[in-house]
Amino acid sequence: MAKAIRIEENPPFPNHPLPVLYYPNALDELLEKSDPAEAVLAFFSDNGYSNGWVNGIYDYHHFHSNTHEVLGCIAGRSTVQLGGPDKDEYPFSKGDVILLPAGVAHKLTDSTDDFKIVGAYPNGMEPDMQRGEASNYDTVQKRAYDTLVPATDPVTKFKGPVQKYWDL
Repeated sequence: MAKAIRIEENPPFPNHPLPVLYYPNALDELLEKSDPAEAVLAFFSDNGYSNGWVNGIYDYHHFHSNTHEVLGCIAGRSTVQLGGPDKDEYPFSKGDVILLPAGVAHKLTDSTDDFKIVGAYPNGMEPDMQRGEASNYDTVQKRAYDTLVPATDPVTKFKGPVQKYWDL
């Protein structure tokens, strides 16, 4: 169902010891609804991930040190670089979901014109925006690494990849 992707620390991007979770085609049924964005927002919210939004992914390296982030692709396709400069790039297409642990840098490197995602955060957290410019890297890294594992998985809720890969 989901693939775990390990991203190594890459200062000034802390990344995280927890893996990125990639769920291919996890949203396919929801995208058949009359309003796919609202359907995915409601799906994530029902699974404990709220404070959602609909947009794209920034085309610069960034991360959130205070919360994990779920991204669901509702249209088009893209390539996303994970981990900061000179790190691997991954395809992200309509129906796919990515769960990023706090501290994992991500950047849009390419996309179709119709690319659109829904994003949300465990327990409706308000994300901070970090670009790897913090002069207090150790503090930012500790905050990211200390971010609590969510109680639920954004796709399967109570029994899924979060419980399998993140339940340390």
